[in-house]
Amino acid sequence: MGKRGAQLLWTGCPMKPTVTIEVPAASEAFVRQLLALHEELNALALSAPDGAVLDACETAVVQKGRDLNKRILEDAVARRIESAEKKGPRSASVRAAGSRRIAGSARVSS
Repeated sequence: MGKRGAQLLWTGCPMKPTVTIEVPAASEAFVRQLLALHEELNALALSAPDGAVLDACETAVVQKGRDLNKRILEDAVARRIESAEKKGPRSASVRAAGSRRIAGSARVSS
């Protein structure tokens, strides 16, 4: 019967096809948020009045996209901080000693 036939419930109602993917555990929340945004936009597109679908979806995706981008940025910065803290404190910078003449670098005047 193939995969499509196996996707039907006993009641005859088709199930949404699914796939299984592996993501790093640290990315799970992001992937779930992205999928939720996708589902929300699909629902909004189906429920928006004729002629207003694009405006409704665009407004939602801009705002939700900003929120999602903010979370991604916060997560990236937090990971960088964690990484730096694991390495320990940075070494202090050291200034070079005063300037010195290097042998053979004297100016020749003509």
